[in-house]
Amino acid sequence: MADGGSAVISSPEQSSANDGQSLVRREQRAGDVISPHRAVLTLSKSMFNAGCFSLPYAWKLGGLWVSFVLSFVIAGFNWYGNHILVRSSQHLAQKSERSALDYGHFAKKVCDYSDIPFLNRNSKIVMYIVNVTILFYQLGMCSVAILFISDNMVNLLGDYFDGYSVHSKMVIMATISLVFIMATNMFTEMRIVSAFAMISSVFFVLGAFVVMQFAIRQENQWNELPAYTNFTSTIMYIGMAMYSFEGQTMILPVENKLETPEDFLNNFGVLPTTMILCSLFMTGFGFYGYTGFGDKIAPTITTNVPKEGFYSTVNIFLMIQSALGHSIAMYVVFDMFYNGFQRKFRSRFPNCPKHAVDKGFRVFWVLLTYLMAVLIPKLEIMIPLVGVTSGTLCALVYPPLFEMITFWEDWKVTKTKSQRILKVAINSGVIVIGFFAIGAGLYANAIAIGLAFAST
Repeated sequence: MADGGSAVISSPEQSSANDGQSLVRREQRAGDVISPHRAVLTLSKSMFNAGCFSLPYAWKLGGLWVSFVLSFVIAGFNWYGNHILVRSSQHLAQKSERSALDYGHFAKKVCDYSDIPFLNRNSKIVMYIVNVTILFYQLGMCSVAILFISDNMVNLLGDYFDGYSVHSKMVIMATISLVFIMATNMFTEMRIVSAFAMISSVFFVLGAFVVMQFAIRQENQWNELPAYTNFTSTIMYIGMAMYSFEGQTMILPVENKLETPEDFLNNFGVLPTTMILCSLFMTGFGFYGYTGFGDKIAPTITTNVPKEGFYSTVNIFLMIQSALGHSIAMYVVFDMFYNGFQRKFRSRFPNCPKHAVDKGFRVFWVLLTYLMAVLIPKLEIMIPLVGVTSGTLCALVYPPLFEMITFWEDWKVTKTKSQRILKVAINSGVIVIGFFAIGAGLYANAIAIGLAFAST
């Protein structure tokens, strides 16, 4: 969605634009919108993806009990960041008389309405920085989906390609999967994307259930596994765990298409429900996956499952859900960049059919994710690299920073001085933790990448 959005039907009940406690008008959107239930499914599916199946391996990197504690800490930070992001976006959308704002235009409005002249002058630059961050994150997620599919195809069919190296097999499988992924990325409406999310969720639940029950039936090794490891491995764990909450950039696109926006942040609304479900599932999946296989856990747990008989269907289920999940992640890229690209491209080439521009734009980005997967064919490197950089910026740095800028004047009216100091201290602490995680993560990933390519 661009700076505009779906049509809005407002009810008589209005809230003050300066009321810091009641920021969302009682309103109902029309057009390409979805219900709260479909919003939960779509947002959950954006988090339940290929990254989840690498969580048991991530727990091996972090150590059993350090990973257990950090799992809830990371979930809490993500929840907080997502909450204040939506709260700020809804406030600025109301203030600017828009129905909704995507992440980039939200960042621009933060600067436009700020009392800081420097931000006013450079609002477009801030928007571009945020857009590039999200672009890198989404492309990373999509390339991980292709890697996940190709790894599982190699696990199932690799024996039929004797004489080929592991990398060559991966490239062949990624190329085969590209045909199906390309087809799922040719649709534009959120209704269709949410339908893909529902279908994908069914395959995900079936596959995850079979993998989980197989892991639980193994001899549990929790009392033999290390409680902690070392600094570098723990940072790698944090990056992979951050990546598992890969729905950060889908938060605003889903909220923008929600039929009743106030249902997003309610106590039993879309965001709390999604975060609780995802946090419990991811913690349980990481714990039982790691304690079931121990040091033998693979970078993706699906390759620890037998590949004959009934269990071979698990890989197929999960490959289908990843192919559909690729289109869900790419929706963010299309949603943010297509309208601007189309205007500029058609002003230069007015005779080019609109249909060709749309499909060409989609093909380009899908092919780029394919090339990224082929060039960095290691899930255990790609996942933490994406998660600890763009994922941390989107979850722990941008939301608290933008919230402070957005509500600073309102807080002077609605909060006491001590309340303002506490709020600024909390947000500043989250930002500092975010930058520390990014710096340490880049260091740890540089070491991991060097070791990985030195051994090949």
